[in-house]
This record gives sequence, C-alpha cells and structure tokens, in this order.
Amino acid sequence: MNRVDWGNRLKKVEQLAQSFQLSRPWQPSSIWKLFPRQCMAINFAQSCREDVHVFALEKEQAKMGGRIFLVTSYSELWHYYRYLSRLFMTSVW
Repeated sequence: MNRVDWGNRLKKVEQLAQSFQLSRPWQPSSIWKLFPRQCMAINFAQSCREDVHVFALEKEQAKMGGRIFLVTSYSELWHYYRYLSRLFMTSVW
C-alpha cells in the first residue's frame, strides 16, 4: 500500500469517526476533540463535566515528536479503536 492510498484511507476513517454518534441515553453526549497543542487539550478537558482524558497521538508525516492531542473518554476511545482496527484488518486482507 502506498502513501496516497494510506492517506485516502486515513481521511475516510476520520470522516467516519466524525459521523459517529454513540447512542447512550444514560451517559452524557460523546466527546471526541483534537487539538494541535497539549495545553489547549488540557484546558478543554478541565472544562468538561464528563470524565475525559488527554491522549497524545503521533502525526504520521510529521517531524520527530510531532503530535496531536485527543480529548475523549476511555469508553469512546475503546469504541473507535475496536471499530477502526477491524476496518483496517478487513480492508488490508
């Protein structure tokens, strides 16, 4: 798989992730927000009423140490991780 194919697949996955609305009436609405700076992510997480955490993700085509920061809950992260890992596994084979 070349870089163009991988980039297109990544864009498709990001669009899918944005379209998800998890239906859990007993829990608050889902939070999935990306930030370019860690301090922005921490400030946002501290302002949330929900139990959210800050996760650091490495950018694929960035210089060494280039990261983005995701603010979400553990359950939300696990949901997307399970879904996306199955998506990548089935599309590669």
